[in-house]
Amino acid sequence: MRPTPTTARTSPARRVEDAFAALHGADGALLVPGVVAATTATLLALTNPGGHIIASDQTSDPLRGVLTQELSGLGRTVTFVDCTDADAVLAAVEPATQVVHTPSLSDPLMKPAPLNEIAIHAQMNDLLLVVDNTALSPAELRPLETGAVVVIEDTAPYLDGWSDVGAALVTGLDRCLPRIAEQCARLGGEVDAWAAHLLERSLSTLQLRLTAQRDGAERVAGALRTHPAVRQVHRPSFDESPWALETHRGFGGLLSFEVVEGIRDLSGVLAACGPEGDGTRLATAARLPAHTTHAHLSERVRREAGVSRRLVRLAVGLDDTDALIRRLRRALDAALRQSEGGE
Repeated sequence: MRPTPTTARTSPARRVEDAFAALHGADGALLVPGVVAATTATLLALTNPGGHIIASDQTSDPLRGVLTQELSGLGRTVTFVDCTDADAVLAAVEPATQVVHTPSLSDPLMKPAPLNEIAIHAQMNDLLLVVDNTALSPAELRPLETGAVVVIEDTAPYLDGWSDVGAALVTGLDRCLPRIAEQCARLGGEVDAWAAHLLERSLSTLQLRLTAQRDGAERVAGALRTHPAVRQVHRPSFDESPWALETHRGFGGLLSFEVVEGIRDLSGVLAACGPEGDGTRLATAARLPAHTTHAHLSERVRREAGVSRRLVRLAVGLDDTDALIRRLRRALDAALRQSEGGE
């Protein structure tokens, strides 16, 4: 934990760190200006030059660029594998491997990682498991309880409910945090007091908001599965992942869906969901991963990753779910008619 005078624990940043640590059942946490900085500092702190990192093949830019370029320049090597397959993770272990870094839920395909199983492999091979829990938050999953040593979360889309702050939080075992704090200090930057105050305000309503967003996402996913314009919906469930009953409360408010071939204009569907970056995380937001988070990849690599140009990613907010479903159905109806040559 970052060394600070006792009196400083009353500052907004320290209060946010304490609140986040408590949500994860940890003793300490770090508030860092950005998830890329937080992840970079963590991986540098937990590895040595010559060390090897296993990372999820669902990692997107800008973090993927940092892993493949900046970390390699600092003497680390990275192998990207499907971290939703514990056997694939185990097969990627090398003598120099030191860290496994995986999201708890891949984005945008929404596949949960079997953290319990990966943690067993990590412990047997003397590896450190670092989990990006952004897509679930501690309201849905506490990865430290599964065997992770460090947890990283972007403040979007859940911790910062009103989109006031761009930051990240790191928590984990006491033996790891001081080294991460030292690396964060070398990278520079800090979250100002007002932004920390706004984040503290959001954390107090996290569980309430996530419960509503989870329920809304389930209803939206159910409605999309029955629509003729939708080829596939990506939304995890306990039926498909029964092992998650031991670790998860739910799967958050994210989902994605792919429309049928022939539909090329998705502007109406995006408009029906509400534009991302509208100034509040309370509203539903949509994006096309092929044009945003995965735009740097070639068409072939995107297809291999399952990210087609017809894939829409939704972050369900706290707006009226019934109204959202009606708008989505109208937009999908219109897109389907247009693809079939109708008016």
